[in-house]
Amino acid sequence: MLSFTIKNSSVIQIDCDDAGIETLMDMLSKLRTAGHLHLWAPPLGNDLSATSPFGERAVQEVIITHGGD
Repeated sequence: MLSFTIKNSSVIQIDCDDAGIETLMDMLSKLRTAGHLHLWAPPLGNDLSATSPFGERAVQEVIITHGGD
């Protein structure tokens, strides 16, 4: 489980279990060569959980860029 939620419009909370940590680490290890990456919640992908562990609606897509790509 890996989820990102926005708190108070300026704070990002990341919740994860061991599998979520592995997902995030695997994606970040590819970032230098890929330039940018996307993590998606269902139905587009299975990288992110659609809800937080507290039942809140989570961010559905996270984009991470390297070097201004």
